[in-house]
Amino acid sequence: MRLRKLGKTGLEVSEIGLGTEFLREQSKNTVISVIQEAIKHGINYFDIVFNISEYINNISLAIKDYRDQIILTCHLGAIEKNGKHQRTRSIEACEQTFLKTLSQFGKGYIDIVNIQFVKENEYESIIASGGLLDLAKRLQQEGKAKFIGISTHDISICQKAVMSGHFDLIMNQINLANHTLPGRKVFLETCKKEEVGLVAMKPFARGKLLQRNRTVNIAKYQSGGISIKKKIPRDITPIKCLSYTLSQTSVSTTIPGVKNIQELKENLTYLNASDEEKDFTSIINEFSV
Repeated sequence: MRLRKLGKTGLEVSEIGLGTEFLREQSKNTVISVIQEAIKHGINYFDIVFNISEYINNISLAIKDYRDQIILTCHLGAIEKNGKHQRTRSIEACEQTFLKTLSQFGKGYIDIVNIQFVKENEYESIIASGGLLDLAKRLQQEGKAKFIGISTHDISICQKAVMSGHFDLIMNQINLANHTLPGRKVFLETCKKEEVGLVAMKPFARGKLLQRNRTVNIAKYQSGGISIKKKIPRDITPIKCLSYTLSQTSVSTTIPGVKNIQELKENLTYLNASDEEKDFTSIINEFSV
């Protein structure tokens, strides 16, 4: 597994990380086996998107013997309500939820606290005095989090965030579907200039890019800014999708989500793929309009 620098954090992250969204509905044994198999193959970056007790507990069991070897990102901006994920901007609720998650992991700190799913109409309130950014900074000052990130589906927010100087990393969709998204190229170049880490989520546009030779509707949250209808190339592969994402300027790691060992192993084939298998030039023109 190749490692890349995560901006100016000093952290070195595996170029393929693991999104855990789809592990939420899986059994404890499946969660443990998937995460430990990922660690065995050199994955060290794990995005913990939910704050749901059973989900967190299963992950904590999986990593208990490996905590010092891995990097965890946990999210501010959502809570558990009746066993389900619920978005909130309540400072009190977010702090209580973070502290509960922290106690379940049992280390005393989280590597990265990420302000989750920031929309364009709420960015200013997030970074204003008394907002979620202030909470994240306080958690950092108290030693409960080392670094601060932000995730968003809006490229305009990405650019504002990277220029603000507040964030150590940005999490955004970087995939073939948004190859020509207005503002994306400038954002990627700004990340490089400002040395802000970039975590690329949804490299497969939540599976839409893998529906070969079919016409699909790709939603904004899957593409990272635009809703498009596209016939997917016949010769697209997971390896080509990962290769494309990892070739983009400033990308530190990409975090495809999996729900079982088989899907994890399919992603890991990228590590030993030939240059020919990684070559996405045959399909890039399909996403250039």
